[in-house]
Amino acid sequence: MNKLNSSDLEGLFAKVKDIMVENKENLFKLDSAIGDGDLGITMATGFSKVYEMISALGEEDIGRTFMKVGMTLAETVPSTLGTLMATGFMRAGKTIKGKTEVDLSDLVLIMSAFVEGIMERGKAKPAEKTIIDSLYPAFEALKLASESNQSLKEGFSQAYEAANKGVEATQKMISKHGRGAWYGEKSIGKKDPGAVAGMLLVKAFYEYLENKK
Repeated sequence: MNKLNSSDLEGLFAKVKDIMVENKENLFKLDSAIGDGDLGITMATGFSKVYEMISALGEEDIGRTFMKVGMTLAETVPSTLGTLMATGFMRAGKTIKGKTEVDLSDLVLIMSAFVEGIMERGKAKPAEKTIIDSLYPAFEALKLASESNQSLKEGFSQAYEAANKGVEATQKMISKHGRGAWYGEKSIGKKDPGAVAGMLLVKAFYEYLENKK
């Protein structure tokens, strides 16, 4: 399978919802260590609402659907990461507006816009202990996979692996944004909760493609 179409989106975001709900407690613990402690609720609630929206939507245009995912997150979970992800999805949607199916090269564009949107809105860059530290390596892996003509499944397998390594790398970093910045050097040794949330998003895409015949 080398393309996703609009009918895949309900199953895909069902997987995102399930993974965020399963990891709600883990995200809560990670976020309580160096953040506000609300990340688990933000991700579980936000993507549950996204899934409800997509289930009722019946939209063929994948770009428009992604933009509506962003709007739903902005309305439902207007927290720091909720707002950043909302921006990312809205930017991603604009890049593929009008498309009813996407291949790996399209998903590289989507991921690029998603990551750039978050970086601009959050004024963050790699190695600052944020969600970018899992998403940017995932984007780079996806881009390399596309350039070497690999399948969607192979691309997201490599993106997921890169995102996991990115999460592990955050343990050596000092938080520079949000409440985590208050902890300074005390944040060293702890995984960044936002990076974990980003990795879980990539994991959902990977698992959906892995199980799709």
